[in-house]
Amino acid sequence: MKKLFENLFVTGQIHASDFAQLAEQGFKTIINNRPDDEESGQLPQQEAAKLAADLGMAYHYLPMANGQPLPANLVDEFRSAHQAAEGPVLAHCRSGMRSSFIWALGAIAAGEVGVDEAIQAGIDAGIPLNNARAVLESAEPSD
Repeated sequence: MKKLFENLFVTGQIHASDFAQLAEQGFKTIINNRPDDEESGQLPQQEAAKLAADLGMAYHYLPMANGQPLPANLVDEFRSAHQAAEGPVLAHCRSGMRSSFIWALGAIAAGEVGVDEAIQAGIDAGIPLNNARAVLESAEPSD
């Protein structure tokens, strides 16, 4: 798990056994960007949602299939879930790349960060957002 920006952390797939520790670490919100059944043995979102609820954490299932176009409103829903959160937020997918990319698109479009700052935040978290520079540049607000 790596800090991406302010109260947002990213990681790869989480497991049922991780939830209690995440709650102990103060996480209040989990955003799952990984579609169910992407890989055998991954934690189904319904089970994850129950585990989170049992520990008093908000849970948002906002899947993005790897290599597929962004679902409509995904960036806005991610941004809303992140902004509404009180305390640390953990976003996850298989590696943290999709979660970081979705955050960067929203933060850049909102003028919260520039493309270079978003890319550097990703690099600092071990996520190669520089590979998505062209798409991230397209999210920049026009003057």
